[in-house]
Amino acid sequence: MSQSIAAFFDLDGTLFNGYVWRALKRHHQAHRFKLPTLYGYLLSHIALWPLRNARLISEEFFYRAWGENMAWLVRGARVERAHTIWEWVTDRQILPNLRPEMQEAFAHHRARGHRVVLLSGTFQPLLEVVAARVVADGVVGTPLAVGDGRYLGRIVPPLGVGRGKAARLREYLSGAGKGIDLAASFLYTDSFTDAPVLEMVGHPVAVYPDARLASLAAERGWPVIGWITNER
Repeated sequence: MSQSIAAFFDLDGTLFNGYVWRALKRHHQAHRFKLPTLYGYLLSHIALWPLRNARLISEEFFYRAWGENMAWLVRGARVERAHTIWEWVTDRQILPNLRPEMQEAFAHHRARGHRVVLLSGTFQPLLEVVAARVVADGVVGTPLAVGDGRYLGRIVPPLGVGRGKAARLREYLSGAGKGIDLAASFLYTDSFTDAPVLEMVGHPVAVYPDARLASLAAERGWPVIGWITNER
């Protein structure tokens, strides 16, 4: 069987000029949904920012805490009810804020017959809604734990961040992504924490990179799209 070429796109800060936690915050405030949980989540995790900036905790730990505990925001929600949240977030927040450069890259890869895959730490059910809207060929996200038809407020580890994202990608390549030639494939992302997956592909691309990724891209000679940003 001949191998195929893929283009993997991160979501937050890359394909989407924004962050899912902020989109969920806007949804919950607009619908007055689980507001005590929302504010508890925000307060406890914003407290991590100074620790991260002082380098008392690692970037990966910081993003893992934000990503894993974001599952609190749909704890107890029925899967069918939560689907309306994923649709609201996608249609009201993500699609209007897709980066034009990434839309062009997306179209370029599709025109060349490459398999286009969303690769993100974002929750799998949300990523699947986004993928349906943008017509992606595959999704590699973070599953949410479910019991009795409701979300349990936790992820199914590992979270797709750092080494966890690399593990998720390897799992995908052994299943739905079998036959992809990583040496000929592309990966677009904005974060230094994605270095483990960037190093897995033949054509890594830094997109509006944070300072550490910009430095790594300059050192490795990787293409860069957009300017350096420290906003997270």
